[in-house]
Amino acid sequence: MKAAILVLKPAAKTVSGESVQRHFPLLLSESFLGLSPRFCCLGVTAMLNQPVVCNVLKARKLIASTVAGALLAGVSFSSYAAGDALEGQVTGTKLENARYISVSADGKVTFKGFTTPEGEFLYREGDTVSFYIGDILLGKADAGESIPLGALVDGAKNKDALGNLLRFLQSIDSDVNLLNGIQISENAHYSSKNLKVDFDKAMKSFEVQASLNQVLALATNSPSLPAAIDALTNFRMALLDAYGKDRGETVLNLMNTKWSSTLVNEECPGKTASLSHNFNILGHVSAGTFDVNVHKNGKCGANNAAIIGGLWENDALFSCAKSCTLDDLNTTVSVNFPSPHQASLVHEPGSNIITVIHQYPNNRTVIETMVKK
Repeated sequence: MKAAILVLKPAAKTVSGESVQRHFPLLLSESFLGLSPRFCCLGVTAMLNQPVVCNVLKARKLIASTVAGALLAGVSFSSYAAGDALEGQVTGTKLENARYISVSADGKVTFKGFTTPEGEFLYREGDTVSFYIGDILLGKADAGESIPLGALVDGAKNKDALGNLLRFLQSIDSDVNLLNGIQISENAHYSSKNLKVDFDKAMKSFEVQASLNQVLALATNSPSLPAAIDALTNFRMALLDAYGKDRGETVLNLMNTKWSSTLVNEECPGKTASLSHNFNILGHVSAGTFDVNVHKNGKCGANNAAIIGGLWENDALFSCAKSCTLDDLNTTVSVNFPSPHQASLVHEPGSNIITVIHQYPNNRTVIETMVKK
């Protein structure tokens, strides 16, 4: 029997009147309830379901109120066909007050504004949505009812990109509490004007960007980024908290999939190890170098090359096989190779990334980023 994969949000829906109130808080006063279900004189859907007739005289007053409400709500929009407006959400952790721009396939802006406290945004089918803090692009993705935070860096060439993004977001979180989401202040937007930060870099190269350090100095209480291991651990806690009772539902089927891994060690900047993971009906085969460490001669490099295969039931990390739950992929287990240590997994449902934090007894940490091929 094929395992059911957890769907994290209901199917994409046309935005309702209740949803409009979240995005345009001034639009749904009592004076609007008797008007057209479409802002027809503006060419904009009002997204109310009552079948009433557009009154041009009333609509003239409506235009001014609608535009004022949208501006005050931080949202603007282009003309679009009735029923086309959809509501999406950034998942994994709430991303509040991020600036977003939804763009159609032909390059036209359909919506732009700021995400709600729940991380919601508006889009049309086929749009691409980009998220910003000030002028710093966090990432972009195909718009949909749910966008995993990790999807913003899916196209990155460097596998440290997700960790870099998490470290940055947690640094600028206005209340420094990831469990209630990332809250972006107006000061963070202001301090990020005319700046660019490249998240698609190796960990150490990312940290030394002048624009990044300028934002940290102006918009946060700390001039330094959290360690990658701390940012990933915080993200894992937020995921488990956010999905609550759904933690036991299947979120990933590993059967017949292939993944490539890059391993990094903060003690060895610029040095990496590489692994391949092949999951099939019999079990899990890993091949490559399993560690990055300081050698006896004092130099850093990859070591412990091997090919390791085993049955599913004997796999410490992925015994869940074709029915991995959120708990399975966000847990800590004991691993024996290349030497006994603890390994903590981090996975956001819907993303193509699994992070494994390898923690050795001598306080040495190696971070492995697995990306689905």
